[in-house]
Amino acid sequence: MNWQELLFGDENYFFLVEIAIRSLVMFLFIFLGLRLTGKRAVTQLSIFELLIIIALGSAAGDPMLYREVGILNALVVFTVTFLVYWLLTQLMERSEKIETLLEGKPYYIIREGRASRESLTHKELAMDEFFSTLRAYGIFQLGEVKEGVLETSGNVSVLRFPENEIRQGLPVWPDYLVKKTDHVSQSDIYACTTCGNTQQVNTGEKTRCNYCQQNDEWVKAVK
Repeated sequence: MNWQELLFGDENYFFLVEIAIRSLVMFLFIFLGLRLTGKRAVTQLSIFELLIIIALGSAAGDPMLYREVGILNALVVFTVTFLVYWLLTQLMERSEKIETLLEGKPYYIIREGRASRESLTHKELAMDEFFSTLRAYGIFQLGEVKEGVLETSGNVSVLRFPENEIRQGLPVWPDYLVKKTDHVSQSDIYACTTCGNTQQVNTGEKTRCNYCQQNDEWVKAVK
């Protein structure tokens, strides 16, 4: 086994110093570029901005490792990318249609303690992911949630009902969700496991949800 080739490839160990310098320069380019966007966290980035970051990372990688790829080549890519980014942000500030096209728009996942109509047809966020987010907010059941919005950044914003307006709803904790059934043993108010709609379900009946029309499995609604 040729350890020299395994560890250094076709280069010698002096090239490691060059790689370190190249990496430092490219890191500074990326850092300065991100500072220009004004973003302070990954969660603040839209899909459009994440694509730019991926493009910059690709442009930065080759000059770090390959001697035949010059740093100035990457600098041209960076300059063009940030120029395009600046032009598009200017267009987005002047046109709501362009902003929606490039960054999308927030939409309601929950309205009045159950899945919104739009969330039943959009699958950007699976319900189990949404339930995980609600648990992080310390929410026990959907009847506590007046409105839930999926933001363009992928974050979820939640508006709670006032305490005196909380209603029965679908529990979002795993130990309760696993108790779902399509034949209830006791007539009561139950929550649809697909949309969170609550309705009367009678003993022994196989009842379909009268809101989403997609489900016949139920969990006893809790308050």
